[in-house]
Amino acid sequence: MASQATVRRKPVPSLIQSTYEPQYALLDNPAPVEIVSPEKLVADHGDDGQAHYFSKSVKSHLRRPFAQRRYQGIKVESDEWQISDSQYWWIPIVWMLVWILIGILVGLGHHFAYRSLHEQPQSVFSQTWIHNIGTGAAFLVKSSFTLSVLTALQEILWFSFRQKAMKVSLLDKLFSLTSNPLCFGPSALINAPLATTLAAFAWIIPLSAILSPGSLTVTPLVHRNDSTCVVPTFAAASNNVSFWRIIPHGSTIYGPNAGINKLAGQVLAQGTILESKSPCGSNCSFQHSFDGPGLRCQNASNPSYLTADDGQETFWLSYNSTTYWNSTFGSGNTTMANLMTYRNNTKAQAGERSGYTTILCLAYNATYNVFVNYTNGVPGYTTNLTYNAPLESLNMTESMGYGSPWHTNSAMLVLEIFNNYLDGTWQQTPTTQYSIPDTSITQTTLAGDTDDANHGTAASLWFINQDLRTGVPELLTNLTLSTLAFSPVSTVTRCSVSMERLVYYYNPKLLLIPYSIALLLSLVALAVGVWVLRKTGVRTGQIFSQILVTTRNPQLDEISRGNSLSSADASALMQQKLMFGELKRGADGGKTRHAAFGSAEQLITLTGRKIS
Repeated sequence: MASQATVRRKPVPSLIQSTYEPQYALLDNPAPVEIVSPEKLVADHGDDGQAHYFSKSVKSHLRRPFAQRRYQGIKVESDEWQISDSQYWWIPIVWMLVWILIGILVGLGHHFAYRSLHEQPQSVFSQTWIHNIGTGAAFLVKSSFTLSVLTALQEILWFSFRQKAMKVSLLDKLFSLTSNPLCFGPSALINAPLATTLAAFAWIIPLSAILSPGSLTVTPLVHRNDSTCVVPTFAAASNNVSFWRIIPHGSTIYGPNAGINKLAGQVLAQGTILESKSPCGSNCSFQHSFDGPGLRCQNASNPSYLTADDGQETFWLSYNSTTYWNSTFGSGNTTMANLMTYRNNTKAQAGERSGYTTILCLAYNATYNVFVNYTNGVPGYTTNLTYNAPLESLNMTESMGYGSPWHTNSAMLVLEIFNNYLDGTWQQTPTTQYSIPDTSITQTTLAGDTDDANHGTAASLWFINQDLRTGVPELLTNLTLSTLAFSPVSTVTRCSVSMERLVYYYNPKLLLIPYSIALLLSLVALAVGVWVLRKTGVRTGQIFSQILVTTRNPQLDEISRGNSLSSADASALMQQKLMFGELKRGADGGKTRHAAFGSAEQLITLTGRKIS
């Protein structure tokens, strides 16, 4: 049963911002309008009601001529109205600026917060909260810059639709660029280069959130405090250290005792400096100097008694030419030296009869400049020797008192125990295949033998481990430094004490570079977006209402027939080429002018800020 109703028409603002007042709205007695129910519509038009609905002529009382049209306050004829600028076309520009400003402010706050924590103890602020705050700041920065790019992208995307006709499948890809990276391709870049580029920006900017939180880390920092400390110095011949063998109730020194012999055996066998207790803590360093023994070795000629026959059976020969002072020999020899002759076999050449090498090692009173660095209680030594005068004119009595010549006597003590290991011979007579070395050279790191040292021939056992011209002086230096562990004499020097603590370390490059790149991309998008908005004068968006007002075209209804629920299987539809422009008069079945998607033949290109 048909019902009667009174319909009041109100002006509805649209994209073209026009209002109208239908003539019948001004009548005192408006004509009744028939309300058609959906059932009646289906009954009248069958299953194809939608097509008949769009083709059905409008009731005569709805087609009365307009009394007037108003367009922004200006009266124009019905066939002269035009689409002009949106009233608020600049709003997207404001939003782009707002998002960029938020990104800049949060990024700067992130930077200054991290910088304030640089080299601060890890305990001043919870590392968990620092991580959470940094991650949150990185998220806000990348989100703000990305939103700015997306705001520009939606305007540029609709601007691209005006430029040329594109397949529906390509339009789908362009709409999906920000949600599906598989939509990027040559066709998108060729047909919509600006939109494709900005969509790529939207994917690149979030990468800035990966590096920026890692710009602040926790790392150990060594803090040094300088102070004075008491350190041991060289005094091996001091009269209150029991390194000498002295006859009871006497004053003459007869050489090193068992204590320093044990020390020498350990140092020479290992080839390293004996570790001593740190005088300044487990992590500290200091530098000091003292006088001690030093050797300088150089090549010399082979002894004349090494004949061609006998020389093949000699493997090591070392002779110490130094003697003590005593009443019989007076002041003793004035030159302290060792002459060493040996077969120059390496371990790989053991058993071969290589040529002889002879070196002469002269003893000097040397100045030791020692830098000692303790790390977790383990010392490391850096030593530089300055060779002064040769050691000579020894006076080996305790009654001389500490001082000169005690420094010389100290050098002599270390040299003697050192020479006790090197002096001697290792020879084999032609009449026997076996020999026992008359030297302790193989108990040091200078030379070696095999596991069969007591059973094999000498020729198959002997070899040297290094160049003895440098190895012998270095081993004496290690022995001298090892005596500091037992020295009763100390000196005062400057110490640098190291304290390790966990601190925050900020690397600004890992934060500022990603943020700067994101900001640069956002500014590029802003510039392009402003240019497009000023050129078109219309703000758009990837929203349903924008799709609604731009697809009011009967041709679109025709080509999409049968696919009202989904376009997934609409292969023919995907091949249709559409663009966005002004429908030609009559293209929509009437004289109304409006912009919509359609085929190139249906449309007039939209240029500038108005429909032409």
